[in-house]
Amino acid sequence: MRALVIAFATAVAILSSPLAMAQAPDTAGSTADSGTADPADERAAQFVGVTGAEAERIPGGTLMLAAYAIVWILLFGYLFRMRMMQRQTADELRRLGAEIKASGGS
Repeated sequence: MRALVIAFATAVAILSSPLAMAQAPDTAGSTADSGTADPADERAAQFVGVTGAEAERIPGGTLMLAAYAIVWILLFGYLFRMRMMQRQTADELRRLGAEIKASGGS
């Protein structure tokens, strides 16, 4: 039931967003029609190069190695957890099999 409510709310949000966009006032065309351009808008439309180099504080190689290490640790942790669960299941199956044989079952 909870998943149905979430799906319904998501569908309403997705379907209502185009209606909200259609009803929003058009502010982009108002400055172009008036003939006076805002200086901030003019600067935003132009490319302005940055002067001076900024040094990286953490090199990309270090970040990449850290990301790979985290992924490998998570992968081995997952595999270890699956192996432990498999071992517990096998032990429980052996125990149940022994119980069935002891009770006179086939």
